[in-house]
Amino acid sequence: MLCASFVVAGATAGFLRAAGSGAVTFVVTGEEGRAEEDVACAEYVARRVGGGGVEGVEPYLRRARRSRAAADLAAGVRRGYAGVHRDDVELCLEADRFPFAMVARREGAGLRESP
Repeated sequence: MLCASFVVAGATAGFLRAAGSGAVTFVVTGEEGRAEEDVACAEYVARRVGGGGVEGVEPYLRRARRSRAAADLAAGVRRGYAGVHRDDVELCLEADRFPFAMVARREGAGLRESP
C-alpha cells in the first residue's frame, strides 16, 4: 500500500511503474470519497504512471487549491486555530518535492508508513 500526495506524486508513480503494477486502485479518503483535492491528486499520479511529466501538474493543483479542504484550512488560519498554518495548502501542493514513495507496511496490529 502506498500513501500518495502531490509532494511525492512522481516518486509514487515511479514506484508503481518499477513494480510493474497493472491496475491500481486509488482510495479517496476525504469527504466520503469525493474530496476534490484527493481526486485531483489520484488523477495526477495516474497520469504520471502513464508517463506524463510534472509539466502538466497545474490543472490538478488548481483544483486542489480551490477545494473545500483548502478553504477550510484558510478559514482556520483566519480564525486563529492552533495547528493550522497559512502555508499549509501551498506546502501540500509542491508537486514532486520529495524523491521517495511513502510505503505502508504491516507492523504488529497496525501499519507503519515510511519512505
